[in-house]
Amino acid sequence: MSLMRLPKGSAASWLSGLLAGLTLLLIGLFSVLIIRDYARENTAARQNLEEKGSVLIRALESGTRVGMGMRMHQMQLQALLEEMAWQPGVLWFAVTDDAGRITAHSDPLQVGKTLYSAAMMRELGIGEQERWRRITTPEPALEIYRQFRPQNPVGRHHMRMMSRRGGGDVASAPQVIFIALDVSELDATLARERRNMIVMLCAAGVVLFATISALFWFRRYQRSWLLLQEANKRKEKLTALGHLAAGVAHEIRNPLSSIKGIAKYFAERAPSDSESHALAQVMAKEADRLNRVVSELLELVRPPHLSLQAVDVNALITHSLQLVSQDAKSRDIELQFHARPELRQIQADPDRLTQVLLNLYLNAIQAIGRDGTLSVEASESDGQRLKITVSDSGKGIAPEQLEAIFTPYFTTKADGTGLGLAVVQNIIEQHGGTVQVESTAGEGAVFTLFLPMNASQKDRQG
Repeated sequence: MSLMRLPKGSAASWLSGLLAGLTLLLIGLFSVLIIRDYARENTAARQNLEEKGSVLIRALESGTRVGMGMRMHQMQLQALLEEMAWQPGVLWFAVTDDAGRITAHSDPLQVGKTLYSAAMMRELGIGEQERWRRITTPEPALEIYRQFRPQNPVGRHHMRMMSRRGGGDVASAPQVIFIALDVSELDATLARERRNMIVMLCAAGVVLFATISALFWFRRYQRSWLLLQEANKRKEKLTALGHLAAGVAHEIRNPLSSIKGIAKYFAERAPSDSESHALAQVMAKEADRLNRVVSELLELVRPPHLSLQAVDVNALITHSLQLVSQDAKSRDIELQFHARPELRQIQADPDRLTQVLLNLYLNAIQAIGRDGTLSVEASESDGQRLKITVSDSGKGIAPEQLEAIFTPYFTTKADGTGLGLAVVQNIIEQHGGTVQVESTAGEGAVFTLFLPMNASQKDRQG
């Protein structure tokens, strides 16, 4: 679909969604790169220490081999460990037998002691390859260990021959070498990298939050703009209807009064069972209906003047239900309402609210037909608004009709004017409230009125 073919609102929505999606994608990639770089730095720093430990172990083995060639004894191995312990970053060296007893140590005082128990030595899984682990005692360090191989494969037979001749003092028992490397610099580097990662992730989080917030507020602004457009269109329609009603209402009502008077005149003078009497009654009834249409039209387009006063909602609903009780009873429709004494009084026009409720009741009764239920509930919503719900068990409203039921002259009834719900919305909005409707075809309808607890006269143009 070409962007140029989209309506302005749709194009803005499409672009905002696209930009938000791209921003989220970039933030996700950025976060993944940051975490991956941190993990890479952590691994590289540890590998550097491991390589350093491996080099030192091989250097020690090489030096020992040279010494072996010169019939080096245990004291010379001890001296070599003490000398190599001065390397930067090295905490200590230790050579043990397979039971964990120290045979040589960079600290001479440790020789003869047990570095690790035999069980611990087995758990370490010592082999020919270097292994590492973090230790915390006696101080934080990275410990690297493996089997100690002072003699190379070629020289092993030579060493055994020297040992048989008594010319050497070389231990043939398995030995293990341990190196403890200082990790303070590594920990400082990792802490700095972790701090940088957290800062960058927080910055990405702020950008993410700002993007989501901007998208939310843009959507909200867009909805408000659409509602404002709809309100302006409705206002334009009402203005046009107002001009039309103001121009013809007077011309229509005067002839209607004359027609109704003449109809009554003939009805009184014709026999009650005659066709003339019936026609006169129909004429009078149609004149009343036309007068009602004109009155509802004027009610819709004329700015109503609200007579605000303290209103007891329970009493108002009870009174309004009494007005339709006979009609409901004749159709076997049950009226349900349970007063709630805890409801506070609201500032409203009781006559206008009664008119609103009557319109909703009559629509509900007509939708039910016979044998149904009309329920009314009242409660406080969020402490600032009054909520009145009118629900019925009627035939409901089709989904495609929900958007148009408040439009003037829209009706699904053969004898309806299509102005009742438009008048309801007009009066509620003049109180500063809103009307909502929910319905499923065949399952009834629910109209919900929200009214401020302290209403004020609302200017129709603002």
